[in-house]
Amino acid sequence: MPPYASSTKSNPPLDDARVQHLLRRAAVAAILFDPIGAEALLDLPDVEVGRRFKICLARVIGRATVLNLDLRAIREEGEKLRDRVKRGSERRMSPRHALVAEGKLLRAEIVCEALGITQQRLDKAVASGRIFSVEVHRVEYFPAFFVATELDRKHLSKVVRRLDGLTGWAKWKFFTSQNALLDNLTPLQMLVAKLCGCFGAPQPLWNSRPAPQE
Repeated sequence: MPPYASSTKSNPPLDDARVQHLLRRAAVAAILFDPIGAEALLDLPDVEVGRRFKICLARVIGRATVLNLDLRAIREEGEKLRDRVKRGSERRMSPRHALVAEGKLLRAEIVCEALGITQQRLDKAVASGRIFSVEVHRVEYFPAFFVATELDRKHLSKVVRRLDGLTGWAKWKFFTSQNALLDNLTPLQMLVAKLCGCFGAPQPLWNSRPAPQE
């Protein structure tokens, strides 16, 4: 009999939306609490991550129950510790490596899994200019916003193509920097706000593209 089989039968199943919400919050907590450790989790097999998470979850729930812990006080203390860890991590790494540690840049295999595509399709998207990558210490990474469900990917691809000729880092700067022509929003924020028509109207927006960066 496989491990934990009896527990899955005795516990009522959670709906998929609730599970996804819980897992997203756990992922955000991992990134905020220890970005370097969170990145290391990506190197573990999926089954191993799930096994360790379930064991830790069960232990924490049991410990909290036995000790009758004040969970609100624990959350407040956790926020303080998270801030200290984050500040220390940021001091020890370069700004670009910090983007990787924070999960804002992803490796190709993670992007493929999140988008449900093969490496070949990802390479084709890059070659056609619909997706771009950047390099950090000679390792290729892709902006995490390409897998964000809040963005219209077709429109995002059109904007990326308009930036043809710029380096990957120049494109990153364009998408993540505030722009006065967009009421000091970033192009990503404008896309999320579904104000995509603003990109085609103000021509100066495209004339003020960031200079190529190495």
